Amino acid sequence: MKRFLAIPVLLLLLTFGSEPKSTFSSENVSVNKLQQDLDTLLKWFPGEYDNHQQVYKEAVGKLASEKRHRQTHHIFKEVQLDFISGRTLYAQQSQHYDLDDLYRQRIYAFEIDKKEKAIRLRIYTPKEPRELKNGHQNPEMFATLSLDDFFLKPGCDVFWKREGNVFKGYLKENDCNYYSDRFETQVYLNETLILREDALLLNDSAKDGDGKPVFGVHDKGPTINLKEKPCK
Repeated sequence: MKRFLAIPVLLLLLTFGSEPKSTFSSENVSVNKLQQDLDTLLKWFPGEYDNHQQVYKEAVGKLASEKRHRQTHHIFKEVQLDFISGRTLYAQQSQHYDLDDLYRQRIYAFEIDKKEKAIRLRIYTPKEPRELKNGHQNPEMFATLSLDDFFLKPGCDVFWKREGNVFKGYLKENDCNYYSDRFETQVYLNETLILREDALLLNDSAKDGDGKPVFGVHDKGPTINLKEKPCK
């Protein structure tokens, strides 16, 4: 009797032993979530932003001039660039209520970084920025460009992680440093950012090797840039 019972038990063990292993893993879940976060980030990011409300409140509140933020306007529009990996935005930033007073033009490239468990933003700086002026309105100007027309500053990648209803961005401390011809010194840039669906908050601090401020908001608090409209 025991001899016959052993056969079905053996078959049962063989059946469960041969079941294929699951492909489910925490890594797959993490990558899928990061992909969803990237889609959301690039749904929110494009548009035009301005900190006029902040500037106005500081003026009417008679805040000391050294504590006030300068007015800034930001334009971000998704563009297609075959020579840069990832999904890309054109960034154009102006100041002092003058859209021609440009202080920054960049290409932002977003990709998933599995090691950091974040979205990595690489910043491509054009060697001839004025040639890209108003690239958000004339995307055809990017067709003649190549990677040789840009440079990357080592260590200056921004990492984004979603926390609830916001994305928080950060630079790794003091990794982003370079010699500035404008200020004639080595600059150490640190920055934290918050992206909401309706706003972009920038808190940057650039210091020299002795820790003296070079540019940025420092003790003023973040620049609060409210989204005014989608970028056309």
